[in-house]
Amino acid sequence: MQPIEVQEALAAAVEEVLETMCFSAVFSSSETAFPEQNDGCVLMAQLRFEGSPSGEFQLAIPMPPARTIGSGFLGKEEAEISDEQTREVVCELANMFCGSVLSRLEAKTAFRLSHPELVSVPCGTPFDPPGIARWFELEAGSLAASVSFRQAL
Repeated sequence: MQPIEVQEALAAAVEEVLETMCFSAVFSSSETAFPEQNDGCVLMAQLRFEGSPSGEFQLAIPMPPARTIGSGFLGKEEAEISDEQTREVVCELANMFCGSVLSRLEAKTAFRLSHPELVSVPCGTPFDPPGIARWFELEAGSLAASVSFRQAL
């Protein structure tokens, strides 16, 4: 599969999930990092997928937009959701984004997805993912998603 196909699948998957599950719109997306992605602290969730192909998916998002998206996902006011609930939503979003990307790229293939896990990232560390990444600008801020594929063992 070509990188442009993966980019298109990332864009479509993230936009669809955010609009339908979180009531949040994507204003723009790019293959180039938004400047604010490199500042502050981010929540990063990752999961592995097994199938043909196999690989890894990552989602990185600062806490403020994660809380806003989480409030839409949970149907609560931002002040009502805890940091733990916000982290759980980020993991669930990584799972939904990854599943949607894979089904767009390989609709006839069955995949096994690992449980999404938060990865500790020191504040100020730029998101420099392996594989193919896309950055999304939302009303509340930005997020980044990436997918990398590995050869079958």
